Amino acid sequence: MVRVLGINASTRTHGRTARLLEETLAAARAAGARSERVDLVRLNIPYCAANYSEDPDACGPETCVRGEFDDWGRLSQRMLEADALVFATPVYWFAPSARMKTLVERMTSLENKGLLLAGKPYALLAAAEEDGASQAMAQLLVTFGFMGMVLAPLGLAYHHSRQHPDLEQDEDALSDARRAGKNLVELARRLAGVSWAAVPSKTPPGSQADAS
Repeated sequence: MVRVLGINASTRTHGRTARLLEETLAAARAAGARSERVDLVRLNIPYCAANYSEDPDACGPETCVRGEFDDWGRLSQRMLEADALVFATPVYWFAPSARMKTLVERMTSLENKGLLLAGKPYALLAAAEEDGASQAMAQLLVTFGFMGMVLAPLGLAYHHSRQHPDLEQDEDALSDARRAGKNLVELARRLAGVSWAAVPSKTPPGSQADAS
């Protein structure tokens, strides 16, 4: 069974961001997946200690964890065990929340030691008051792309509360969130068992590049 982990980067556990996330996770369950939700506000995840800048070899899943008080080790393990991820963030000044940014910076430890998230399907959700959702999601899309993760087809959904004060009336956002959940599960099934992180040592003989 496909396992989907949803991560809520809002300080509020019952706000619009969380509600949008729940819509995606419900659609994933309807598609036959098992879902789990994590609220970052309930965890203790300190800022990145910049180990990579001092010594790249010191930046990894184990060395990144600073002690029992640091929940990053437990969360990163759940992320690695999940077949697909859903990231949900509020938008603060055209950018992801500080909690989401801290999470992304700690995820460097997974990228640095062998692209451990490469090939992991994901969906991305954002809730904003005015404009800014597209800018916030664009920042995350570029970063997750460099980490090797794979965006589900139509795996984006956002809500602007100035346009729709009540999320329940924003049918476009809710429909997009549901579709993201459904497509995420389908993509996870299709990518199961595929390895993406390996780098070819050279261009295979007979390839187009070799012929030129």
